[in-house]
Amino acid sequence: MKSRIALASLSVLLLIACQVAFGDFTIDTTQLAVSCEAGSSRCLGNQIQTCAGGNEWRVVQTCPSPDLCNLLSLSCAACEPGTSQCSGSQPQICDQNQHWSAATPACASASLCVVHEDGSPATCLDAACDAGQMRCSGGHLQRCPLSRKSWEDIEICASTALCSLDQANAQVAAGKPATCLLPACSPGQFNCETGSPQPCNADRTGWDVATTSCTGATCNPDQGDCSACVPGESACSGSNLESCTDQATWASTPCKSALACNAGANSGCDPAGTCTAGAFRCNSSTSALERCRSDGTKWELVEQCVNVVLCNANATSCEAPVCPTSGAKRCQGNTQQQCRADLTGWDDVAQCSSPGSCDPEQGCLPTPCTTGDFRCNDVSLETCNSGTWVRKAACATPALCDVTKQACTPPTCDPGQLQCKSNVVSRCNADRDGWDELETCDSESTCSPATMLCVPR
Repeated sequence: MKSRIALASLSVLLLIACQVAFGDFTIDTTQLAVSCEAGSSRCLGNQIQTCAGGNEWRVVQTCPSPDLCNLLSLSCAACEPGTSQCSGSQPQICDQNQHWSAATPACASASLCVVHEDGSPATCLDAACDAGQMRCSGGHLQRCPLSRKSWEDIEICASTALCSLDQANAQVAAGKPATCLLPACSPGQFNCETGSPQPCNADRTGWDVATTSCTGATCNPDQGDCSACVPGESACSGSNLESCTDQATWASTPCKSALACNAGANSGCDPAGTCTAGAFRCNSSTSALERCRSDGTKWELVEQCVNVVLCNANATSCEAPVCPTSGAKRCQGNTQQQCRADLTGWDDVAQCSSPGSCDPEQGCLPTPCTTGDFRCNDVSLETCNSGTWVRKAACATPALCDVTKQACTPPTCDPGQLQCKSNVVSRCNADRDGWDELETCDSESTCSPATMLCVPR
């Protein structure tokens, strides 16, 4: 399961079938926005295509013939007999006549089609779930994505009791984002509707029985006792903002929800109708992917994207950069290429006479490479064979390609993975060889392994 908190609303997931039924609900998948797995590649006729943004197949290159559609190098090149590739979800093998043909039935998704580095035929992994299916796992509202590889969090609910599969299915069937049930109150809050302070229960679904009995109008929702209020102080009692007047009596202001109530120095209610509950957007100022809180009163951070172009609100995720850094160079066959400024792809720089004469940094060299030499070319560890560079291994990132050891260094962490270390929230860095610190929790909070956020102690 991915570790970020709020991932995808199910209303933006395109399933493989046109109609998928779950219990009493039927999802019309033709109305949903994600139609392919971002970053996956396929051969369509003689075209090499990659999925961009989860909803568009883009042509990378048009080859003279379908047999030259080589997804291993993402270029027009004849395949080597016995090699395998995945064209979308279809495992393929190159026969003795250098034709690509289906090796096995198609996999359940492109992510489940695996090309093995040892040269063995491509195989299909088992699907973990049915695309579009939702479940409650503890307090996590989850859905199965198009990849069917693992469950993803839609939202982490305030408690297990506030995860309602019935509500989530009904929301999706109505074309709305799935959300958790709203909490009735927050830990440490009290309610004085009965005249005595009732504490918020552990599930945050309502109020426990009062442990203190007050007389008259002395119930204090701020202190949870029968003391008189101090003019100017405020407290949240569920969705009500309680303020002590100059006459030392409590005045109540209803907020949209318990989440929208703010007490203290900046007391007030978050404005209702700010956004559609569960909806996603890309913040153009910060390049952050944001989700509208389940009460529709506030935008909250989901994930910090590398740049705003890679923020995809429709797919409810940050897209991974196609290339590592602006201006980075590589050789694709006999073509030198340079990474675009927005990291969305590669542009051709120079066309060399042969693959062996293309150097990622220097461009076209006068002589081809020397047999036995090694180099790192973007994520590819390559060796020279008879004047031509041949890929020996595909590393997880360019930084993990070690030409000295002639091997790929195993990644330290998974893309986007979060961790709590001491009281610091960290995220796997772009090179996947270490961690970037996101936030250091203050003395009154701690890093929660469940949410990977700083939460009150």
